Formats: sequence, structure tokens, C-alpha cells
Amino acid sequence: MTDSTVLQASPAEIILAETAGLRAELLKHPLYSRITDLNSLQVFMQDHVFAVLDFMWLLKRLQQEFCCNSIPWLPPSNPELSRFINEIVLGEESDQNGTDGYTSHFHLYREAMRETGASTERIDLLTTALRKGATVGQSLIDSGAPPHVVRFVTNTWEVASKGSAGDVATVFCFSREDIIPEMFQRLLQAFESSEMQIPALSYYIRRHIELDGDHHGPLTRRMVSAVCQTPDQIQSAIAAASTAIQRRIELWDGVLTTLQNSGTH
Repeated sequence: MTDSTVLQASPAEIILAETAGLRAELLKHPLYSRITDLNSLQVFMQDHVFAVLDFMWLLKRLQQEFCCNSIPWLPPSNPELSRFINEIVLGEESDQNGTDGYTSHFHLYREAMRETGASTERIDLLTTALRKGATVGQSLIDSGAPPHVVRFVTNTWEVASKGSAGDVATVFCFSREDIIPEMFQRLLQAFESSEMQIPALSYYIRRHIELDGDHHGPLTRRMVSAVCQTPDQIQSAIAAASTAIQRRIELWDGVLTTLQNSGTH
């Protein structure tokens, strides 16, 4: 990227360009085409559910950054970002459940696991340990999560708990909201090709494609540009986004290896 291009591009556009190679690698990952039956879907969901949970850690950190969650309440410095983050929290914590009620996207996914016969044992052990006050690291050990899941979740926790606002916003954007619709579209195509009957999971995936692709993705880019203003902030954000996408690739690698080792097709 030339100096003149950098001057004309927004911070989000710069970060997107610098992470384009990793993004392309993630989107062409062979895992998507390997999920062709219930057995392979179960293996995938048992690992992927951890990413559904730790997504909320990033979102809640952003809510702390841009919305007032303490008393005495004070008006947010950026009402537009506050509205945007609260809107995502509303949907993720209490979205329509596809019938006549409301639920969190995490619980929606967990119910989809029950529908497909995927085990919830590991993720339930993690959430139980966290509710009892255990650290994230210890909870991951107690859950029995495989190494590729541990690396992914550990990186998310490090960003959510210790990263700058710019790093968190960038990871949330470029490794989650902005790319999830394309990842999920590939999964949905695999499901439809195999003619699996998985209404709860299909609803979950279609809901994310609808929300993230049409509305959330573009707004997260604006958020990144608003909080990554200096060259140092942009470089830090590029590094954080690159690591997060790489950990997602490694997560998919791990699931694929599990499928290959188990003989699941």
C-alpha cells in the first residue's frame, strides 16, 4: 500500500487491506465442505460453540467502552456508537427465538446442538466453572477443551480483558461481525447440499447473516475508524486482527484434523 493510498483510505480500509490475505485463507478453508452429515456437524459445533460464547466477551468490553454501565450514569461521549453497541447487545442477549419468545444467541446455538445431537458437556463445564468464579484459563482446562479451542478462546480473552479499545473494536469487526456472514454462508451451503434437517441451527445462521451482513458489519467498520486514529493505533489493530483471524484458521484446522482422525466424512 502506497503512502498516498494510506492518506486517502480510512483506518478500517487500511486494516482490511492489511488482513486481506488471512481473510481469504479463512474463507477458502476446506472445513466448510467437510461438514456434510450429522456426525461431522456435531464435531464442528462442539468446538465452535466456544466462539459463540467468547464473542460476547468482546461485545461486553465494547459496551463498557462506549456505553455507561455504572452509576451514577453519565451520557456517553459518542451516542452513535453507544446506540450501535447496545443494539447488538440487545440482539445477542435477547433476540427473537424463531417462535414467540426471546433468547440469547448463545442459548439458541446450544439448543441447536441438542437438536443435532452434539454434546454440550465441554461448554457446560466451562460456563459452570466461570459462574463459580474460576479464571478463564482454569475453566478451559476444567472443560477438557482441545488445544485449538483453548488457543482461540485464550486469545479472545486476552484481547477482551487487556486490549485497547481500538484493538477490541478491530478484532470484533474483522474477525467476527464483518466476516461471519461470509463464513456462515459457506456453512449454510454445505448444510443445504447435504439436505440435513437442522431448523434451529439454520435459523441461527440465517439470523446472523441477516443482521451482520446487512447492518452490523458496515457499522463495525465505522466504529474501527472512529477509535483507530493514529498510526500506532492502526498498527496495533492490524496485529490484533491478524492474530485473531489466524487463531480462527487454527480453530478450523483443529476441527478438520479431528474429523480426519475420527474418519468422519
